[in-house]
Amino acid sequence: MEPFISAAPDINVEEIMAAIRKKIQDKKDAGLLKQREIDEIAEMELLPLPDFQEIPNMYDPILYPDFAENLSPSVPLAEALRETGPAKAVLKKIRSLLSPLIRFMTRPMYIELKTDILQLRKKERIVLQGSEYIRLLHNAMHNMIVEVSKLKTEEELLKTKIKILEDKGEFLENRERALEKKLPPS
Repeated sequence: MEPFISAAPDINVEEIMAAIRKKIQDKKDAGLLKQREIDEIAEMELLPLPDFQEIPNMYDPILYPDFAENLSPSVPLAEALRETGPAKAVLKKIRSLLSPLIRFMTRPMYIELKTDILQLRKKERIVLQGSEYIRLLHNAMHNMIVEVSKLKTEEELLKTKIKILEDKGEFLENRERALEKKLPPS
């Protein structure tokens, strides 16, 4: 007869089972488990894992609306909660009588929350505009710094060229004076 579960040769199944039995016994001794619960678990019928398409979808497919056609139809919440009876009818009447009072009591909170949400949306728009302005200012400052750096380098280069031209002019003046001294007076 084949074993129910086969394992690799290097795995000691008996050792694992002994550890599981020891944990169960420890929980029984601690009073966390009762023998009746252990027997129920042992006698429980093993069922195969459900296929993912058998699990009902509880959420609306907002991102992929065409995907809903392939899913199994879900039971509407109103149908699932529908029960009949005298207690439910009485509670329904009481709820219908109290609902205007509840609306009256919660109206100020509703209005306050609504105005808070509108103010937050205005502030959100201002924050988004501010972040755009900050990005633009950052880019403008970066570009200005780059241009000023270029101008500073160009200025230094022009100062160097002026110094070279002054040196050359001075050299030519000295040469002209030297040549004038060598020429006979006329």
